[in-house]
This record gives sequence, C-alpha cells and structure tokens, in this order.
Amino acid sequence: MSKTQLKKEIKNISRDQLEQMILEAYDARKEIKQYFDFFLNPDVDKLTERYTLEINKEFGRSKRGYSKARITNVRRLYKEFKSYHPGFDKEIELLMHIIRVSLKSERVFNLSETMIRGIGSLLNELVNISDKNLVADKVWSDLTTLLDDTAAGTRYFRKYLREQLESYRPT
Repeated sequence: MSKTQLKKEIKNISRDQLEQMILEAYDARKEIKQYFDFFLNPDVDKLTERYTLEINKEFGRSKRGYSKARITNVRRLYKEFKSYHPGFDKEIELLMHIIRVSLKSERVFNLSETMIRGIGSLLNELVNISDKNLVADKVWSDLTTLLDDTAAGTRYFRKYLREQLESYRPT
C-alpha cells in the first residue's frame, strides 16, 4: 500500500478506530513500540547507544577466525537508526563507529570481500552526509587520523578505505 492509499484510508476511519488501530499495532509489533517509545520520549543518546551495541554484536559474530558479520545487517541497523531522524551529527557518530569497529574487527577476523566493499560504501555515505552538513573537514580529518593508525585494521583494509575516501564523489 502506498502512502497516498494509506492517507485515503485514514480519512475514512473514525478517531476511535484510528486510536484502536495504533494501540493494536503498538502491542503487536516490537518495532512500532520502539518507534512510539522514542517518539514520546526522544532520548537520542540512548538510541545511539542501543544501535552502537547492536553493531558491536554484529561485528562480534565469528567462527574459526572468520567474521560472520553481514553488511546487510549493518546497513539495516544504520537505516533503522536513521529512520528515527536523530540528527546528522548522530548519524555521523554511528557511521564513524561502524568504520572504527570494522577496522578493529578486521584486525582479528578475516572479513568477506562483500563486507569490505560495503564498509567502503558506508564510508562514502559518511563523507557525503558530512559534506552536505558542512562538517566535512572535521570528518575528513578524523577519518585520515583513523586510517593512518597502524594499530587499526590491516594495511590492505586501511589502504582500500583511504582509496575510497580519496575517490569520494558527492551524490
């Protein structure tokens, strides 16, 4: 159902029916409950912490020296976080965390090629958001410092991310 169709249907529903539908959705779906809880009591720091922990958990998945983290889950978590409209600064903070934890994880586990390319794509999104919000210089500086740190990730992964950073093209 499209938004237009939904709007038409909502116009035909009484206030009591709409109220009942919202309450039923609140009880039935965990995601809707979380959304309304945030909507009624917006605590962006708590939200950021929750998604940071979930991303850490995803990157902690491993088996026999190989990372079992999936870029699809990392992207899904980022997209969910972004849907709360926490502000560009918190989006940047979460994306920087993803880059940091991926470098840390890659130092210990072998990451799949798909994961590595996906992290490169998220790095591009990070720089794009910072560019649109006029904080690109700071983010660029932070990323450069992070990628120059020899203790963060392997030389090859850092080189790949540095190449992604240098070939950044605004969207």
